[in-house]
Amino acid sequence: MYFDRIEGQDGPLAILTKALKNKRIPTSYLFTGPDGCGRMPAAVAVAAGLNCESGPLACGTCSSCRLYAAGNHPDLHLIGPAKGKRQILIQQVREEILEKAYLKPMIGSSSTFIVEDAQLMNTNAASAFLKTLEEPPETSHFILIAPHRESVLPTITSRCQVLPFRPLGKKVLSDLLKEKGISAADAERLSSMAEGSIERALSLHRDGVLLSSTGEFDRLLALGDLGPGKTLDLSQTWSKNRQETVRTLELMIQWYRDLLILSEGGKESQVISAAHIPALREAVAKNAGYPFDAVLESIEDAREALNANTNIQLTLDSLLLTIREQTASGEKRV
Repeated sequence: MYFDRIEGQDGPLAILTKALKNKRIPTSYLFTGPDGCGRMPAAVAVAAGLNCESGPLACGTCSSCRLYAAGNHPDLHLIGPAKGKRQILIQQVREEILEKAYLKPMIGSSSTFIVEDAQLMNTNAASAFLKTLEEPPETSHFILIAPHRESVLPTITSRCQVLPFRPLGKKVLSDLLKEKGISAADAERLSSMAEGSIERALSLHRDGVLLSSTGEFDRLLALGDLGPGKTLDLSQTWSKNRQETVRTLELMIQWYRDLLILSEGGKESQVISAAHIPALREAVAKNAGYPFDAVLESIEDAREALNANTNIQLTLDSLLLTIREQTASGEKRV
């Protein structure tokens, strides 16, 4: 069955399977949680269960379930930001939801509209979608996917049953990574860095983060001893596309949080990058008086700025020059 393939989400899956068995699926759900924790597979499993020929749960073998597995079922509608767009626009909502939601399902008894990154609906799009939730069609269901309930307009959230998905546990993540052919040692390290997301773990693996992160952040710790020119050279090497730069800043935030925890005598169990504890402790020992908290705040500010669509190069130039000033030899704490 579809639900059997989803790991680490016993609570939400128990609620969904019970609702399907009792034929009491709400018209609209809001699935919250981090990327890669199972929200989308669960949404497709619900959609497949509504039209499964063997019902009430998606069997995975009937002709309808096979269409869902292939992503080709005509009664499954996936909505997200259009290519090259950062928002879900009102025209999309009109064409991909409003014009189809009141039509009779093509081959099944129910149509399901899954809105991925629902938090990216702009105000006009959300207002248009709200009208459908207020007067929902009998044969359509809506599943919104977002990081947390506060990221979606309260007027929409209030008309959805909110179902929170938890970040995947480290053991679950590690086991999933090993199933994908990643060595046990690397799987353990990646699961400590991925913040409960299998997608993030795989992305970190593809990017070779385990090989490069320690060396890169050693360069950050030495910024206070560099001149402005070399500082800007380092900024140039990290100014890739917006997504990659944001990911670099997120890793920097994780790294500096861990350094701050250890520098203040925190427990190793609190450290996210558990596999890097020896390197972290060495960095703390070598950098007495380093203002880890101030640097961490500066990086978080830069990440927020990039998410607000500021210029990548200027934002990173400003960040590294700020860190250089914060960590200059004469300004370190004693």
